[in-house]
Amino acid sequence: MLSETDTNGYFSKRRFKLMWAGKRLIQIFWSYRVCQHQKVAYRPYRIWVEPTNKCNLACVMCSNKTFAPEEIGFMDFDLFKKIVNEARHFIYDMNIHHRGESTLHPRFPEMIEYAAKNGITVKFHTNGTLLTEDKCRALIEAGLALISFSFDGYNKKSYESIRVNANFEKTLQNIERLYSIKQQLGRKNPKMVMEVMEALEGFEYQPEEKKAFLARLHFLDRLIIKKPHNWGGNVSSDAFNDNDLVACTMPWHSQVILWDGRVGPCPHDFFAKIILGDVREKSLVEIFNNRATRQLRERHLKLALRDYSPCNSCDTPRRRNVLGIPTPSLKYVKE
Repeated sequence: MLSETDTNGYFSKRRFKLMWAGKRLIQIFWSYRVCQHQKVAYRPYRIWVEPTNKCNLACVMCSNKTFAPEEIGFMDFDLFKKIVNEARHFIYDMNIHHRGESTLHPRFPEMIEYAAKNGITVKFHTNGTLLTEDKCRALIEAGLALISFSFDGYNKKSYESIRVNANFEKTLQNIERLYSIKQQLGRKNPKMVMEVMEALEGFEYQPEEKKAFLARLHFLDRLIIKKPHNWGGNVSSDAFNDNDLVACTMPWHSQVILWDGRVGPCPHDFFAKIILGDVREKSLVEIFNNRATRQLRERHLKLALRDYSPCNSCDTPRRRNVLGIPTPSLKYVKE
């Protein structure tokens, strides 16, 4: 149990981080919406780091299964350390996932531990199918702050028809195992979140099935019912609406680092059509304000996206917006 001194220290650090985040979000809003700056006076707020783009599933709505073998790889651990050593000075948090299943990386728990020991809040998204007892324990002890599960189906038939190659009961047991070990270790983290896309074709259930499913997973910190997005036009989505086009916020606050060190602006650019730099050659800060990034911001400010893939087909800047900010972007900066 935390002593009074430890408790005061924890809340002081938490308060400072929230104040820092609030200041950075104001800077982002000012540069993006008010002044419409192409060059910004701050550093990235959040990054996605891709340990691997390899996945063990072949989900019906995911483009991952179309990667050729030579396009798949694993991030070198030294490259990951370089990213952390730079980013620890300015990011709010790190999402350590992108196009693949991160738990396939042989040094994934070490990655989390290295980032966490450098003061970074680490989150990751997973299909949950590979969470053995050893992996669960390693992730918790490494200092993971949040784990989010993709789980599309409240019954075996729907889940296994969408999450191809996964087993409904086994994956549920994996999630329960993680919670059980977290309890055994007396840890509050990682927070456990589940994301469900009920709008997917093949997602069918009876009300009592959903009720029983949620009762079984009563320990979750949050359940998110998501609308599918179109991954930069690579999959179909009913959220696309040309009349609502606004500038996307992603180039103003985030970066995505692929397993091979290439840097993009957005996790929806699944096939990495937009490459802004390479962290093996330049720093994240340099890339965040380089010519390519400034030109991308200019395109979005002018809404000159007709011939610019994948932004010209992405549904994010065409969804409902608040004060000219796409609602998916609001989620990205707050979570």
